[in-house]
Amino acid sequence: MESILTTLILSAIGGSVVVSGITEVVKQNSKLSGIWVIVFALVVGVVLFGAIALVFNLPLAESLLTGFLTGWASVGAFNSYSQTKGGI
Repeated sequence: MESILTTLILSAIGGSVVVSGITEVVKQNSKLSGIWVIVFALVVGVVLFGAIALVFNLPLAESLLTGFLTGWASVGAFNSYSQTKGGI
């Protein structure tokens, strides 16, 4: 159980760099702002790790959770949400 949690956390930290990069590129080239930046990062993380799970035949539920954690870590959702309240 500990190795699964460690793997999830390390994958989320490592993948957050990729998701942050994708989010920043889209944010600079579109009018994406406010809470939608957080939503976009979460979706990118879930889609990225879901695709990895399907390609490499990994457990889907754990990969989707890792994608969610990755998206969350990439934008620092707790800090970003307090800055974007009312930015819907």
